[in-house]
Amino acid sequence: MSKSSQVLIDAFLAERNTPNPLGDRSPTWGRHVDDLSLVDPGEIAESVVVIEPWEHVGERPKDKVGVIASQNVAYIVDQILGLPTLIVPAWKHGISDLKRFASLASVAKLIVLEGGEPDVHVKDTFSQAFPRSDATQLIVEFLLKQVPFIGICLSHQLTAQAHVELIRESVDRLEKSKQSAFVAVSRRITEVANRLKVEKSYGTVAQSWNDESFAVAKNEAISHSNTRLYPYRDIEIPHVPTEITETYRVVAKRFDAIIDVALQYENDLHIQAFHGNEVSEESIRFVCWAYQEINHAITAYSLEAASTLDLQSLMTAPIGVEILASTHTQTGDPLCEVAATGIYWDNGRKALTTQFHPELDESLMTASEGWAPSWENMKSSDGIRLLARILQSVL
Repeated sequence: MSKSSQVLIDAFLAERNTPNPLGDRSPTWGRHVDDLSLVDPGEIAESVVVIEPWEHVGERPKDKVGVIASQNVAYIVDQILGLPTLIVPAWKHGISDLKRFASLASVAKLIVLEGGEPDVHVKDTFSQAFPRSDATQLIVEFLLKQVPFIGICLSHQLTAQAHVELIRESVDRLEKSKQSAFVAVSRRITEVANRLKVEKSYGTVAQSWNDESFAVAKNEAISHSNTRLYPYRDIEIPHVPTEITETYRVVAKRFDAIIDVALQYENDLHIQAFHGNEVSEESIRFVCWAYQEINHAITAYSLEAASTLDLQSLMTAPIGVEILASTHTQTGDPLCEVAATGIYWDNGRKALTTQFHPELDESLMTASEGWAPSWENMKSSDGIRLLARILQSVL
């Protein structure tokens, strides 16, 4: 994070009646850019880049109008940090070269992957211009390039899917290396993944990582807006191997859980969530363990990895993933166990994903519709304060 951004975020999170150091600013909600390669690299470097996988994040229940939440992200970073936003409607024009796009976007102040209405399990619900395969592969590129990002709602789910796809790709590369240490790790990960189930209260949704519903599955109940957020409860999952649970807990204790910290400050925090799918606890604990297994082997045999073309990019893969928050029903039963995740790299960078929308309030109004809370009102909003803490953690 730049020094100026740090000072401005600190000022926003300070006591709630402090004046806006940026003064009165005319509200803006981003500039749409069809092709990021046509934007001057200097402008990208001074901007937040928001990527839309779909034209809106869902329909507002009261009037069935699509909610364009990317505008609210742009408004908030403009009013709090004074930063411009470039909005890329990937759903409309697609991204022709994912690797090149990831490299261009990586110089931005921050990348935000927005939500959307498509169902992760139904490929036909994605646009032809930006299919699910492109959406997940773009996230894989960010993961391998150690690019900090925030993933919201659909992009939270796509990131979970991208983790599994990256682990599969890593296992394949390690196996093909024919080096005994790497092959052993590859086969151990595959052995565990092939028998790891995902269980819901309504039954088994995946027998192994070969099933479509391993990373993301139908929730027990649909989440609605204005849902209370709670710290994640790290309890034993009987069908998850002890080695996975222990590794997950080591990673969770090693890194700062920014959303857990925020929940200590923002009392009775309610967030906006409307979805029928959720990321599974089992998959997140599994990918955390698998990343650690791969990292240990790559670190122990770094010269061999560096001298093998197919393994070089794995040297910058994440080293862990943590579950940061959950939602519950009014009776206390789990509603969405994986409501947020933290992704960590060995250089100290991190990414955060959330199933909920911290950029929306209970009205589900957007900036182009006149949603323009004042500095004072944003400082009093626990949801926006949580987003500010997320920005502080990732920037």
